[in-house]
Amino acid sequence: MLRALPRFVWLSALTSAVACGSSGSPAPAAPAPDGGDAATESADPPDVVRFPKGFLWGSATAAFQIEKGDAHTDWAHWVQMVGTIKNGDSPDNGGPDALAHVDDDVRALADSGQNAYRFSLEWGRIYPTRAAFDADTPDAAALAAYDGLISKLHDAHITPLVTLHHFAFPDWLSDVSAPAQPQGWERPEASDLFTEFCRRMAARYKDKVDWWVTINEPLVMALQGYLQGGSPPGVALDTTRTFAVSKDEARAHAKAYDAIHAADTADADGDGKAAMVSVAAHLRTFHAADAANPDDAAAAEHVRYVWNTWFLQAIVRGDWDDDIDGKLDGPDDRRGDPALAARADYLGINYYSDTLVSAHDGFVIPVVNAAVTFDHMPTSRPKTDVAWDIYPEGFRTVIEEMKPFGLPVIVTENGIADAADRNRARFLAEHAYQMGLAIKGGADVRGYFTWSLMDNFEWASGFCPKFGLYAVDPVTGARTARGSVATYRSIARSGRLSPADIAPLPAYAPGSLCP
Repeated sequence: MLRALPRFVWLSALTSAVACGSSGSPAPAAPAPDGGDAATESADPPDVVRFPKGFLWGSATAAFQIEKGDAHTDWAHWVQMVGTIKNGDSPDNGGPDALAHVDDDVRALADSGQNAYRFSLEWGRIYPTRAAFDADTPDAAALAAYDGLISKLHDAHITPLVTLHHFAFPDWLSDVSAPAQPQGWERPEASDLFTEFCRRMAARYKDKVDWWVTINEPLVMALQGYLQGGSPPGVALDTTRTFAVSKDEARAHAKAYDAIHAADTADADGDGKAAMVSVAAHLRTFHAADAANPDDAAAAEHVRYVWNTWFLQAIVRGDWDDDIDGKLDGPDDRRGDPALAARADYLGINYYSDTLVSAHDGFVIPVVNAAVTFDHMPTSRPKTDVAWDIYPEGFRTVIEEMKPFGLPVIVTENGIADAADRNRARFLAEHAYQMGLAIKGGADVRGYFTWSLMDNFEWASGFCPKFGLYAVDPVTGARTARGSVATYRSIARSGRLSPADIAPLPAYAPGSLCP
């Protein structure tokens, strides 16, 4: 097994392991600009950006990373295996224990000026056994906890965005003790079971939830579990299984999309709003390691296609590139596949940083046919605590890259590991400004969720990376606002931003790398 790496450095292990579409339902019209009357807006200096009225400003979390007692998941078993998690950390020992601190977290959202919250429902908590799932006898305490969270968000006028699969599987679908056997999405029954889970959750919460993510970062999950080996089921360097699982996820998403819409329609719930369903795709920018080398340039473009386009073109346009070569001319390739097309009402995008790509220098990944570097890149840019470049300009690039799909965008994750909170304020402001420039240029962005509301269990790297707006006391669970909360609150409440607002913020300082 390869050494477990931090959540946001998963893909860098690949270098060190060996050395226009339509939606299924009409998208709502873009919100009108916020910030006052037309005369005021027309008087703005040209470098001011404004965000749409009704824009979602929120934070994102994932159940296993912030809850305690998710014992019936593959990750619960994974963290008990020697060497899988840095320092032997576990969310049950020092984690945020979010379901016991719902009032604290709703208060933190409101106090920091946020009007939205992305979180996940843990499938294995709700249905701890296959028998419970088959009989549809969910765990009463689990449902009560999620009911309470959603109701309190509703009462506080905070919009929920609910993720239905954020990396963790029920342990009755994924057995970490048998990685050679089909696990998770590989099991033939998995997509149908997940589809039914999505249908049940949509039916239960349709009156209070309109925004849904079926699967978080499908390609990351496949690469981490089957190529890098740092998460369940812990398989290393198996390209065949990696891309087979990615294809399984695309098909599972399409079926889950249909199930959510069947359960949650404007007519059925009477709120006048149909469900908005998508995935949360991890997007990055990609540059040639040697800008003067045409092979590196071609490799960077191919990796960009595989990482940013391949999955989304399948669920939006139905364009199925089975051999993942960037062409739709193979024997199993399809254009406009009706079983996949129009299965996204918006595009959920997670953005963190840039990537260097070489055609020859390093471990060349089969199928992708390139070597990639995600951290410790030889650039002059400032770095985060997990050694990723701080590259706000790339944020605007990936947003604008989504324009040809013709769908609204929700930024489902964007954040920084910054234990000292020295860089977070500028990071938030600079990324929000780049997003504003994209909106000003015609991008239909409806919301932004920073990762994360509070410090949490960051998968293989345990509690070391601190992504939270709020620090968490590991003994009491108390939440404490970091100084950068004031910056986020100001942006969210004002609905505008300019370089003059960013200039006074502290300059970037060197990150404090996790030991």
